[in-house]
Amino acid sequence: MKSTTFPLNISPLNSIWRSSLGDAEHSKISYFNLNNALLDEVLRIQQLGLVIWSPDSDEYGLLLGDLQNVCGWSNDYLKNVGPEAFLSHLVSSSFKGLCSLIKHMNTYLMSISESQLPHFKAIYDYELIGKDGKIRRICQENSIFTLDKNSKVQYFLSCISNISNVKRDGKQHLFLTGASKEMLLEIDQITNDCTELQLLTSRELEIAKFMGKGLQSEEISELLSIALTTVYKHRQNILQKLKMQDTNEALHLLKTLKMI
Repeated sequence: MKSTTFPLNISPLNSIWRSSLGDAEHSKISYFNLNNALLDEVLRIQQLGLVIWSPDSDEYGLLLGDLQNVCGWSNDYLKNVGPEAFLSHLVSSSFKGLCSLIKHMNTYLMSISESQLPHFKAIYDYELIGKDGKIRRICQENSIFTLDKNSKVQYFLSCISNISNVKRDGKQHLFLTGASKEMLLEIDQITNDCTELQLLTSRELEIAKFMGKGLQSEEISELLSIALTTVYKHRQNILQKLKMQDTNEALHLLKTLKMI
């Protein structure tokens, strides 16, 4: 399957990042001096990519790890073409979904106070076509790396991983945290409808963590000193809230979004 190039203009989206605080003169910063051989090797072993990028100038400041194996495109290629060209290799349905998710991410970020900005995190997924033509499902985790003097996002730090083992055909997700309210969104790629999913309670997350470790319902009941029927009820609630019928896939999603 060949990649389709999309005429993507991200400047309207970029203008939203903390735009209410005014546009500061962009001071170009190079983060290539952060290259660390040990960190790079650890990322390669863990099959992760670490990227620092600017939403304002549409450029990468740093790329570490073996992104060729993670997303199908080499570090040198990505450094040369920049984020906009990278997005042009998305599967068309994922591209549309990501545009919608980014708008929600921008709106959420605008609601965060300056003191909350260091705690902001956005985790989302999409499908990408690699140089070899293979489609990979990618998880990207964004955190704010630096702000300019007007508190506008200057650089993001992104951790990129391959989550092709998570089978969520026709769906994309976005988990937002940092503000007083966390949000979990799901995009239906056929209708492009975006639905806010109900978040799990602390007890449901606790049970999901035990399930993720392979514990059976009877063991969880004993550990938490609650009735077995209560454990079953919580398990049902987890599936209903995530709109899933398969427990393993629900756990895969929760782990991918760093919720457990």
